[in-house]
Amino acid sequence: MPKYSFTAEGLADTLTPGETTTARGTLSASSLEAAEKAVEKSLRSRGYELTEKVTVAPQ
Repeated sequence: MPKYSFTAEGLADTLTPGETTTARGTLSASSLEAAEKAVEKSLRSRGYELTEKVTVAPQ
């Protein structure tokens, strides 16, 4: 599977209102669209709300 890197800026922490953060990392996915969906789902499951678009690019 191809590897992708991602950057998610402006993540609002739903557990601490008013706090924002940035996340960066890598993942393997079958396509760019699958990688974007996986990153968004993962961040939301960790209590973050996306306030800006997540950038995903092939590594």
